[in-house]
Amino acid sequence: MKKNIAIIGSGLSGITIASELKKKFNVEIFEKSRGVGGRMSTRKELPFIFDHGAQFFKITTTDFMNFVSELLSKKVILPWKFKLAHFEGIKLTKIKIIDNEEKFFVGVPNMDSIIKYLAKKIDVIINTKIEKIIKKKNDWFLYDQNNKSYGKYDWVILTLPAEQSKELISKTISFYPLLKKVKMKGCFSLMIGMNDPVSLDYDAAIIKDNDVAWLAINNSKPFRTEKYSLLINSSYDFAAKNISSTKEQIINHLLDTTSGVINRQIPESSMIRLHQWRYVEAEKHPDDNFFIDPQNKIGICGDWFVNSRVEGAFISASNLSKEIIKHNF
Repeated sequence: MKKNIAIIGSGLSGITIASELKKKFNVEIFEKSRGVGGRMSTRKELPFIFDHGAQFFKITTTDFMNFVSELLSKKVILPWKFKLAHFEGIKLTKIKIIDNEEKFFVGVPNMDSIIKYLAKKIDVIINTKIEKIIKKKNDWFLYDQNNKSYGKYDWVILTLPAEQSKELISKTISFYPLLKKVKMKGCFSLMIGMNDPVSLDYDAAIIKDNDVAWLAINNSKPFRTEKYSLLINSSYDFAAKNISSTKEQIINHLLDTTSGVINRQIPESSMIRLHQWRYVEAEKHPDDNFFIDPQNKIGICGDWFVNSRVEGAFISASNLSKEIIKHNF
């Protein structure tokens, strides 16, 4: 009889480990949002669309290439050919043309298309925030926001940020002290939909030593809508210092700062939204690619173990899946 595994979180880590384990186990994913994606989510404010989490990714390992090979063949993933500017403060230092040889990949038609494709063959329970996990004898039981119980499960796998994972597990779990040490940085994503586009000599920019760290014209990515959608990410430092600032203060500052970077005023926009990513990157990545407590049959994985990038999510989840299989067969 196949053992049962509960996975909490449907970002790339959750979908990856579910894909790796579903041949040998009965797997269910629990997701608090109304759809899959995690930080590979896409925000649709029609007619404007924004990849407001992960902006692009690279494929550097054979294992990850094999994992996404079907998506590449189905053209759910395509290279993004664009002009990338580099700024020091507000000083433009260079513009580089990113072509096929560079291989900056994106999901098509949106970044969340990748997760949606991978999740098609996986049992995902959406709109379900798991607020408690309890071990009863040898089995795990999960409880959602309505105190509805799910179980029993042989294993529980968390694919959440460190702080959120820490709130779910008890101090008796072997890796609790390691998890407690992990501190994570966040950022703000500002989404601006414009009827009158800003004319720039580049499609995206990396900005150092500034409150704005990244900007991208989302519709420059392949097969996006033509509506001009500008995505701006704050720096980690700005987010940390402005955790208590009002939404209006943050929006106005990021707009003013971006205007200083691009050396022109951002036109009056028909749509402006702000999203706060509280947990993006670990201040110091753990020494291991995942945590596991084989005795209690619980593990945790995520991009923040490796490099807080898309491929890092795959590496962490894939390595944990191999360890779980090793302990069960």
